[in-house]
Amino acid sequence: MFPFRIAWLAAVLGAASVPVHALTLAQALDAAQGHAPELAASAAATAAAQALTRSAGALPDPKLSIWIDDLPTEGDDAYRIGSAKRAFSLMQEVPNAGLRAAERRIADARLQGSEAQARYARLGVTRDTTLAWLALYYLDRKAALLDAQEAEIRRGEAAALARLKGGDSADGALAARLERAQLDDARDELARDRLRAQAQLARWVGTEAAAQPVSGELPDWLGADAPAGDDLLAEQPEIRAAATLLDGAQAELAMAQAAKRPNWGVELGWGLDAMDQGMAMLKFTFELPIFAASRQDPKIAAAYANVRQRDAERETRLADYRRQIAETRAEQAALRAQLDRLNTRTLPLIEQQAALALARLRAAAADGNAVLDARKARLAAQWRGVTLEADLADATARLHFLTGAHP
Repeated sequence: MFPFRIAWLAAVLGAASVPVHALTLAQALDAAQGHAPELAASAAATAAAQALTRSAGALPDPKLSIWIDDLPTEGDDAYRIGSAKRAFSLMQEVPNAGLRAAERRIADARLQGSEAQARYARLGVTRDTTLAWLALYYLDRKAALLDAQEAEIRRGEAAALARLKGGDSADGALAARLERAQLDDARDELARDRLRAQAQLARWVGTEAAAQPVSGELPDWLGADAPAGDDLLAEQPEIRAAATLLDGAQAELAMAQAAKRPNWGVELGWGLDAMDQGMAMLKFTFELPIFAASRQDPKIAAAYANVRQRDAERETRLADYRRQIAETRAEQAALRAQLDRLNTRTLPLIEQQAALALARLRAAAADGNAVLDARKARLAAQWRGVTLEADLADATARLHFLTGAHP
């Protein structure tokens, strides 16, 4: 047994010597920027869209034609290439300027959409990382309250056991045991909530970073009011992405309309005839969109409908964001009112109740149960205060990222 105890003691001391780093919110956000795969995917999509803008609106590749004409199939010169016309030509198709401009607009709209999606991905990672970090921050504060409550229960249990030895009933000791069992339940629920919050944080920063205790200051914007109005909302990444979809639909409409204007092409050729005499050729081609009613007009009508669809989708997203903001503001106002009432009315009353109970105890007008009950009520109120603060921080963070007030 002795060697085992030495090994156990060495392991404990070794574990205690390992430094435990605290994870600040800034560190968590930095880790999330390099860990989240969504950001890598959005960056790749943006790079692809950026590359496509360089070729948008460019002329098609020229076409090289090589041919043999009047090749004899009979007689002494049958299948002799030198007895036929030989020629080659270079042809360049030239789409009309409106069509090429529409292609550039579509490519630009897709690039802006990819950039908006990348900003939306970064916003989502930042928001979810912040919410998980805040949840762990307030869970640590609740754990400290449970420690204080456990100390109160131990004092109450000791007092009950002392009274029991003095001939008092066992009700106090039994009540203390019941409170300890309830405290164990609360610790289990707290541990469950902490594991959930750590799992959420690990999704963005990695398991190793999420296992660290959180520490540091709360963000400054947590105590500020979110701005009102739609000025910043228009730059919300998801709203901006919807706007770029509308821009793309309008560019596709311009492309469909440009298809009613003819494209043209030019072909330049040179060759030799059967007598080895040089010859040249110049040819122009023009498209004739003379059946627009059955070809171009249906595409234009479909493009108009697509524009209306994208515009309606953008308005739908705006309306949904306004609803979420209004609901979150109402939730925030209710939580602030409850927290203010708790701090300005409930807690002072509980402090007065504890002071009166202590004064009566000192005057031998009451036993210690009233003092312990008052202290328990204070701890319960403090627990509710931390819960309200956590809920308020969660609502404020969601509102912060909804209104577009974030960087």
